[in-house]
Amino acid sequence: MRVVARANCGTRTAERQTWLSRERIRLYSAALFILQAALFGIWVVSYWGLHKDGVPLPGSDFRVFWCASEVSLRDGAAAAFDHQRLLACEASLQAGTPLANMFGPWIYPPTFHVLVYPLALLPYAASYALFMGIGVAGCLIACTPAMRRNTLPWTTVVAFPGIWVTMVYGQNSLLTLGLAAAALGMLETAPVLAGICAGMLVIKPQLGILFPLFFLCGRHYRACAATILTAALLCAASLVLFGWSLWVKFFRAAAWFQEVALVHGEGHLWRAMPTVFAFMRSTGVGPGVAYAVHVAIVLAAVLATSMAWARRTNRELLAAAAVVSTLMIQPYLVYYDLAWLLLPVIHICALANARRQSMSLAAIDHAIVTLAWFTPLLSFLMICNTTATHSWAAFLLPAWLILILTRTSRGQAK
Repeated sequence: MRVVARANCGTRTAERQTWLSRERIRLYSAALFILQAALFGIWVVSYWGLHKDGVPLPGSDFRVFWCASEVSLRDGAAAAFDHQRLLACEASLQAGTPLANMFGPWIYPPTFHVLVYPLALLPYAASYALFMGIGVAGCLIACTPAMRRNTLPWTTVVAFPGIWVTMVYGQNSLLTLGLAAAALGMLETAPVLAGICAGMLVIKPQLGILFPLFFLCGRHYRACAATILTAALLCAASLVLFGWSLWVKFFRAAAWFQEVALVHGEGHLWRAMPTVFAFMRSTGVGPGVAYAVHVAIVLAAVLATSMAWARRTNRELLAAAAVVSTLMIQPYLVYYDLAWLLLPVIHICALANARRQSMSLAAIDHAIVTLAWFTPLLSFLMICNTTATHSWAAFLLPAWLILILTRTSRGQAK
């Protein structure tokens, strides 16, 4: 009887472990991909093909990039920080749409200004398609090395909601995701190229600030040096092209935006920000206390992740920890930047495929990975809910980092 009971228990355990098979994951992902592609296609065709009234302009954030290019080409790079000129350009693009009165300021560093400067040489639609096409292609190509370890079906990757949310807004998250994926993916085989990719994150510097530290802790000295040198060269190039005055305007714009949007939450941005700081401010906590709590959590996360890199444990766990901690340290982070969660999803799945985990740990992994995979979509839908005041996703990143670091502390070898 005991033997039979054990056999039945083993059968039930196997069923629990395999009910979400690779075939089912591929099928569900394909269905979601078709749904997202169809909705996106209908939107694009309705606006540019059928010219339907009341349809918003695709790429509401990309319009800021394109208009910054347009006024820069016409009046000089400094004109991008002139709110009146930028507003006039954005209003002309959005005339007759639900976003006609919406204004997005230019708050990006000159290193990114170099990249967007020529965008307006093409019409808006063509420029938007090219920008997003490069972002998607770069992201998928950079993820290829990790995908070779039989991690996930490709349909699951292309159906990842973070990609589609980024395309809806026309943001640069896929570009930065591709650079981060390339940096982490080539670290062992091509450290200099990995460092160059990490250094190019200076186009959005807050997302690249931890990479040199982690490379240094992991004794990847060539990658660390290449990161710092690349970032310095790109900053120098922007100085040569635009002069120091553009950096001064950027710092002033960034300080203004931090005060208005981050500290005071103008435009209901707190509910779009999956950060501890934004969550605390949305619940009525003062900025001083919110900053103090955020800094305490950041220091703990950076210290723990740096120690994990110093131990040089499993590379999948280290890559996942680097990405999650990078997102965690940001006081200002909008949900489209959660496209970066694709990387830890891939790396954790690669580890799960390579090793047999305990049932309890696997259950936790599956729950958090699934939640992380859907988080960009759920966060996007929350913005449509005008009654929402904060983002619950602020708790996902710390929870996942704790799980990852707990596993690295168990001494899993490379």
